[in-house]
Amino acid sequence: MITLGEFTGLLMSDFLQARKMADACAASISEEYHVNPLLKGMPVPRYTISEAEIDVPVQIAGVQQVKVGEEEMKKLLMKIEKVLPTLLYRNIKNCYYEKQEERVFRQNGTIEPEEVGVKITADSGEKEKAVVIKLSELPDLKESYKRSAASICTLMNQYMDTYIKENVISDMKLLDFTDVFTETLKSVTKQEFGIYPDEQTPFINKNSLKKMCRIIGSTMFFEFKEIFEQQEGVLIIPETGKMEQNCTPEQVMRMKIKIREQDVDFIVNRDDETGETDRFLALS
Repeated sequence: MITLGEFTGLLMSDFLQARKMADACAASISEEYHVNPLLKGMPVPRYTISEAEIDVPVQIAGVQQVKVGEEEMKKLLMKIEKVLPTLLYRNIKNCYYEKQEERVFRQNGTIEPEEVGVKITADSGEKEKAVVIKLSELPDLKESYKRSAASICTLMNQYMDTYIKENVISDMKLLDFTDVFTETLKSVTKQEFGIYPDEQTPFINKNSLKKMCRIIGSTMFFEFKEIFEQQEGVLIIPETGKMEQNCTPEQVMRMKIKIREQDVDFIVNRDDETGETDRFLALS
């Protein structure tokens, strides 16, 4: 069986494929008219129709209802395993640089472009300006952040796996599941970076950590959405022959689709420098 939406899409796709074949013939003829001196300037025939109608019988078999089952739960975990590592480390680095900029602003009163990643030597009697230290200049701290990100991801995989197994995810709303993910991430991240000295943690304060987790949660929301909000649909049986045999015309439901055709122009673009031509079809 197939959903009504999928069936309609296939009908439209096949119709457009037929149109492409007609367009190819029209393009070939148009090119011949363009290069043939005997035909040049004459009206080019086009394969066009004012309107096409697809009329097919269909039989409704039921409604396809989508629930988050075992397979969908596995996909949720796969999403977390695949997307979270890169997403988390990138946001940790962003938080580090926000903290650096906040430190520079607090000491200098402003952040100038040349202060980012550039060491400024103090002149006579002047106080040395604070600068943003690039993470690449602190290889040990950078590696420590990478290890922490990997540790957080490992724990998140374990915790979310346990949560999914112990709860009825099919009854949950997408937003509620995302909230659980975000709160779990906040707890695990706080625990991981709680062992860091204050000067080495990437977060300005607790609000900075919460903000990062909300940003990651918002991104994962759209990853989870693909699984939670799969399309439901009407299931149909498009077996025309069987319906004609087993039903009277009055008993058969019919679906009609009307498609309006548009003229197609054959365009030739010529490159004046190379002499090459680019031919394509355009709707007029």
